[in-house]
Amino acid sequence: MTSNDVTDQAPGAGLRQTVLERLYARRHELAEQLVLDYRQAIPEYGELPETVLMRDVYESAVLNIEFVVRVLDSGSDAGDHTDEWLRRSAARRVHQHVSLPSLLRTFRLWGIQLWRTLDELAGPDEAGRLLSIELAEEMMVHVDRVSTAVTAAYVRESGTISTDGRSLRTDVLETLLTGEAVSEQARRQIAVLRMSLRDRLLVVVVQVHSGVESLIGVQSAIRAVRNQIAPLTKVFLVGARESEVVCVCGLDTSDDGQEIETACDRLAGPERGWTVGIGRIAEGLDGVRRAYSEAREAADLGNPAAEPARAIRFADVLLDRILRAAGHSDALLEETVRPLLDYDNRKGADMLTTLRAYVAANFNLTKAAAALSVNPNTVVYRLRRIHTLTHRDPMKVDDLMLLSLGLRLYDSGRPSHPETS
Repeated sequence: MTSNDVTDQAPGAGLRQTVLERLYARRHELAEQLVLDYRQAIPEYGELPETVLMRDVYESAVLNIEFVVRVLDSGSDAGDHTDEWLRRSAARRVHQHVSLPSLLRTFRLWGIQLWRTLDELAGPDEAGRLLSIELAEEMMVHVDRVSTAVTAAYVRESGTISTDGRSLRTDVLETLLTGEAVSEQARRQIAVLRMSLRDRLLVVVVQVHSGVESLIGVQSAIRAVRNQIAPLTKVFLVGARESEVVCVCGLDTSDDGQEIETACDRLAGPERGWTVGIGRIAEGLDGVRRAYSEAREAADLGNPAAEPARAIRFADVLLDRILRAAGHSDALLEETVRPLLDYDNRKGADMLTTLRAYVAANFNLTKAAAALSVNPNTVVYRLRRIHTLTHRDPMKVDDLMLLSLGLRLYDSGRPSHPETS
């Protein structure tokens, strides 16, 4: 969020918006003061290395201030959009030997410091006093809800350690994937891994979706990944990162990679409901971060339309990634998908469904007609109608490519795609 995000709101909330804007502008100064307060008031924080305090605790304090400004500005429930970084921060404290009471005390200190600042910024007049009371109530609710989320993450991480001693510790995994040492022990462990992981590596991400009790679901995924993949490779590392399981596998031959990918396809079976992403092969430990990012992006984007449940390779979603990053993606949707959606909504027609079936059938009229349970001539008629609506001829290669790309971008679930109603 920027200061402009705060000011671009309804003019009736003038004083509130001004106060939030000023709080946001002071976030770095306030975060520095909070780190000093933590060190002085909480012995466990006083014992943390300077690098952890400034790179981790300080950055978390900044993010937390930005977070509360978003919450107070929007007036929405903090529980609706608690950021993942908050839960990861709590998990890191487990490995930094910060107790849960000490962690929760930081949030109380944080809440007191921010409310005092808000009270000062609101001013001493009647309007400022009323705003200060209003913000104090909202801050109390926010701190309570965030503390609940943090407690759950802390307990979950503690449970992960105690139930699966063979998995990578979260601080080691976090250090491996971010490049920032979460703890001294994690830094030493990564140094050891660097000596042993010098060859080609494959990174797999298994996402356990919401609706599954997090700790049970993640532990189940770890066991399944270990059972399916560990026998196929001499080097096998696995660990949990929030609601996902990350696996790093060593490759001796190209056949190893193919066998592991086949095992990943089994993990992605519909009976489990997991999404499995596979990154490109990495060279040594330094390439793991890139491969993890690719595997996670593959899992996030999901299976291409009409594909059966299987693991998603980064190459499978490379086109989707390019389309999302393109500067003219909105224009592509407007020129291809929007006219078909509008027509279908007005007429109760199936132009978009027909285009999707035609593309899925590799542009074979007979197969598309069979998929739609219509006569091939009906498909021809609809393709002509698509030509009329979009001014793109599905019988010409360039136009068909544009229509296919627009459909793929729409089906990939891009947030800004046209609505269907």
